[in-house]
Amino acid sequence: MGMIKKGFNKNNVLFIPDLHAPFIKGGVLDWIKDEQKRYDCGTVVFAGDIIDGHAWSYHEHDPDGMSVGDELLAAKAQLKLWYKAFPKAVCLLGNHDLLISRKAKTAGLSKQFIRDFGSVIEAPKAWQFKLEHIENKVLYHHGSIGDAFKVAKDRRISTCQGHLHSKTFVQWSVSEVDSIFGLQVGWGADRDKYAFDYGKGFATKPVISCGIILDKGRTPIVKLMPL
Repeated sequence: MGMIKKGFNKNNVLFIPDLHAPFIKGGVLDWIKDEQKRYDCGTVVFAGDIIDGHAWSYHEHDPDGMSVGDELLAAKAQLKLWYKAFPKAVCLLGNHDLLISRKAKTAGLSKQFIRDFGSVIEAPKAWQFKLEHIENKVLYHHGSIGDAFKVAKDRRISTCQGHLHSKTFVQWSVSEVDSIFGLQVGWGADRDKYAFDYGKGFATKPVISCGIILDKGRTPIVKLMPL
């Protein structure tokens, strides 16, 4: 069972997109909280990539950007408001979240030297960190190459995912024996931040959206943030 926020309907799921702290766009948290109240969502699932890790990624770093230590401090400071708003949650592990363990492996360090991810970002103890989560016969995961609909068709289970920032949709596959959906959310970051300069020349732009899954996994909704 996913994490339940007291006072809301546990069968209604709020699916929060990739945040990429400390580069979360202003106003996203208030909008997400409004959507939670509007749809009475008592189960909260984060899509992953809750932090960005620009300073310690495998890609080129902005020499004028924050240091590793400064970026982590800034991310934890920004996430404190999210911890207060959502003291209990399932948080999927995205590729940016996993950078820390990947870097350790590259350096030849044993897992015994590495703190768990939740303690690194000082998350509430009631947060669960997982690669995948199933709630009411719906699969939640961060995603990789294929979008949510492709994963849903391949695995024959309704699927919610993030990772692909410029895509957001709900799409159904219906057969004689079942009906499944793929729900894709974008992200919650600010594309004007230096960490995302790589995407300025892309034709497609990221979209800020969240997912709402009602009726015990039977009714998926995508909501776009008004800009």
